[in-house]
Amino acid sequence: MEGVEYRPAQRRTWWVWCAVAVVLAAHSGVALTTGWTRGTNFGAFLAAFGLLGFPAAPWLAAMALGRTTLDATGVHAHRAWGRSTAAWHDIAAITVDRSGGRNHRYDYWIRIKRRDGGSFRLPAPMTSDAGQDPSFDRKLAEIEGQWRNETGR
Repeated sequence: MEGVEYRPAQRRTWWVWCAVAVVLAAHSGVALTTGWTRGTNFGAFLAAFGLLGFPAAPWLAAMALGRTTLDATGVHAHRAWGRSTAAWHDIAAITVDRSGGRNHRYDYWIRIKRRDGGSFRLPAPMTSDAGQDPSFDRKLAEIEGQWRNETGR
C-alpha cells in the first residue's frame, strides 16, 4: 500500500487565529510591561484580553500542524507533541466522536479504538459545523476501507 496523508482542512484558519493570538499576546506583553495602554479603558481591556494569546497560540499551532498517515503497517497520528500509532490488526473499531455543543455547534473527530482498550483521536481528517470539510465522509470511508482490506473484515 502506498502511504496516504491527511491534514486538517481548517489548518489555514487555525494559522490565521494563531497569528491573531500572537499579535494580541505581543500587545499585552508590551502594554503590561511598559504601562502603555493608551490611557483608555479599551486599551486596558485589550491588554488584559491579549493575555489569552499566550496559551492560545501554541494550541492553535499544534492543531494546524497535526496530520494523519496511513500505510501498510497501520494508522499514525502525528501531533506537534507526540505520535500515536495502531497496527491495522490491533484496531477494534473506528468511530466518530462529536465534541463541543456550544450554540449547537459540534466538531467531529475520528477515534481509533485498539483491541487492548486504549484509543486515540486522529488530528485529521476532522470537520465541524463551523468549518466543514466537504470530503470528511469520503476520507472516513477510505480509512475504514483500508482497515477492512488489511484485516480481511
